[in-house]
Amino acid sequence: MSSSDRGPLLIRIPNWLGDLILALPVLDAAAADSPARPVILLGPAPFAALLHSRFPSVGYIPWTRARRWAPLGELRRARPETALLLTESMSSAILVALAGVPRRIGYAAEGRGALLTRRVPRAGAARSAPRTEEYAALGRAAGLAIRSAEPRLAVIAEERDAALAALGRAGIRDVPFAIMAPGASYGAAKRWDPARFAAVALHLRAKHDLRSVLVGTEEDRTAAEEVAASAQDATVNLVGGTDLSALAGVLASAAIVFSNDSGVMHLAAALGRPTVGLFGSTSPAWTSASAPWVRNLYAAYPCSPCFRRTCPIGYGCLHAISVRNAIDAAEVLLAWAPDRDRTRMAVEG
Repeated sequence: MSSSDRGPLLIRIPNWLGDLILALPVLDAAAADSPARPVILLGPAPFAALLHSRFPSVGYIPWTRARRWAPLGELRRARPETALLLTESMSSAILVALAGVPRRIGYAAEGRGALLTRRVPRAGAARSAPRTEEYAALGRAAGLAIRSAEPRLAVIAEERDAALAALGRAGIRDVPFAIMAPGASYGAAKRWDPARFAAVALHLRAKHDLRSVLVGTEEDRTAAEEVAASAQDATVNLVGGTDLSALAGVLASAAIVFSNDSGVMHLAAALGRPTVGLFGSTSPAWTSASAPWVRNLYAAYPCSPCFRRTCPIGYGCLHAISVRNAIDAAEVLLAWAPDRDRTRMAVEG
């Protein structure tokens, strides 16, 4: 590697939690390289809590959509030698070009190729290869040694403490539990029917004595309330009640996680929890979690994956995933991972 590669490396991390998790192997490699080359992350402010404790030697510059050009002055003062763009937006390429970063690496998406000094070729058509491999290819183009493309996370003490507090406030103490994430910020084409989540919650309560803890952000509240209204005391609603640190701790202690294709699904899988992922308009070939403790449910309709946020023809791909499909996946995972006693110990602290 040339001496010019030893200047600071700026990594524009993804805007979505799920994509951030899929990009973790790149961040792991950058952090390992940071004693020789300073690393700065640029991305959504809420992600800092998840990343700072794991990468204490790495700098973090917060970014928001509302003030997307605000980091420009701080970027110029940091004087990174290389910008690695894990995002594919035109605006991210414009930002690092305006900041005067000499080397700018990324995919030539959204017509931004002229703003990049190294355009990384794709192995195939966009969205045809696993997202983890796409990120790994970008990392290698920046000189990083990616050991494994599969993201893995270990929960830390602060996250467990935050989870114990959040669960305690919800009345969950000293008992194993399931997690359900019925929302998806991307749009309705990713959201399985709340009534079906409720049916699975009732099954888990009746057969396994597991209450289902509903998680998500405030925008997921309507979907969660629909699940709670149908499943009643089989659920506990924590939607809007966890920051990212507490969410990580809660997921790490779950007996099983049910989630639409969302950040919760990817975070749970990276934490090693038995996870059932539900796919509608998106593609499990592109963004699924890959591990023995994960089951991805996908109907593979002729029109899917369309990657639409909403569906003009009735969401058939989601409707085709039945409650029985989800329950069968749960039974396989619960039999495969009979660690409820260990999970209970984790909840007890």
